[in-house]
Amino acid sequence: MRYKRKCKKSKLIKAIENQFMQNRKEYFISFVVLIIGIIAGIILINSASDETKKSVYGYISEFVKSIKSSEYQIDGNKLLVKSIVSNIRIAIIIWIAGSSVIGIPIVYATLAYKGLCIGYSISAIIATLDKTKGIVFALSTMLLQNIIAIPCILAISVSSIKMYKNIMKNRNAGDIKFEIYRHAVFSAIMCFGLVISSFIEVFVSTNITSNLISNFI
Repeated sequence: MRYKRKCKKSKLIKAIENQFMQNRKEYFISFVVLIIGIIAGIILINSASDETKKSVYGYISEFVKSIKSSEYQIDGNKLLVKSIVSNIRIAIIIWIAGSSVIGIPIVYATLAYKGLCIGYSISAIIATLDKTKGIVFALSTMLLQNIIAIPCILAISVSSIKMYKNIMKNRNAGDIKFEIYRHAVFSAIMCFGLVISSFIEVFVSTNITSNLISNFI
């Protein structure tokens, strides 16, 4: 049984490695789009109106104060459901985009939006707290889950782009069905990774953040 499990794991790892090697160009472009989104998020918060900045900074400051005073009670179940829904929603949008007429622009737009949210959040946190504490806070809240989530989202994006290109090149019904099946199976595996990232966000990152706020920030 253990040998069979190891074989399955090794086959899965090889399949993922092959998928990456065969689509290096698409991964690079997708990663660049994500980075552009992050930069756009940083620029957006820095160029926002004073009222918007005060609102965002005030929200973060109140959140930190409520954690320190133990007034804020985190509902793990609600937070978990919210995180999973958010991650899976992005995956579904990207998955569907692969079979649409304007598929690739939608995939890149979704990636850019994900990057924008990350960049906006990091920039707002660092601007609200001092630089060192802001960086520590941002890392504690966003790093661990995104180590898993971002590669999974990139993988689904590249798989979606690959499906779109193959469908456009080959109109054979049998080949299209195979591409859809391949993309669905691969995306389902990546979605499992996204669910894991949500659990890490809620039950690991949240606890780390609470302890850091109470003892360091």
